Amino acid sequence: MFDILKECKSLTIVNIDLSENKLDDNFIQSLGELLLQNSQSIKVIKIASNKLTNKGIEKLLPYLIGNKILKKLDISNNKKITKKSFILLNEIIDKSTIEDINIKETTIGEEKSLTFPLAINIIKNGTNENLNIHGWFVYNFFYYWKTIF
Repeated sequence: MFDILKECKSLTIVNIDLSENKLDDNFIQSLGELLLQNSQSIKVIKIASNKLTNKGIEKLLPYLIGNKILKKLDISNNKKITKKSFILLNEIIDKSTIEDINIKETTIGEEKSLTFPLAINIIKNGTNENLNIHGWFVYNFFYYWKTIF
């Protein structure tokens, strides 16, 4: 499938949804190559409800670092993605313009833990109208800075 999509050079891919396909970490390289080929158009990647692990996130990292177009990554319901991927996800956020990472039903932990770094990207990208600030955001703001410094 990825090879066929890579051959269609005139095709503009904006969203990729490979959710619920029983895909494991082995498909990440093909996805990454497709992402590189379409790095100026892909805004959303949904790879939820598959069989991804921390190794898959590690393989995905180099394809997302420096990406200026991708805004949403959905890795939810991949139970073998654990807290070990938290640092990698923070690096992806820090070195890209991604604004939303769905980690629900993984074993990373609280989704709120990525809120502040993602909010910084939303502000840097100038898409502040998408930023909803709640009481827990203020709490996370201070928690995030306390853990860094």
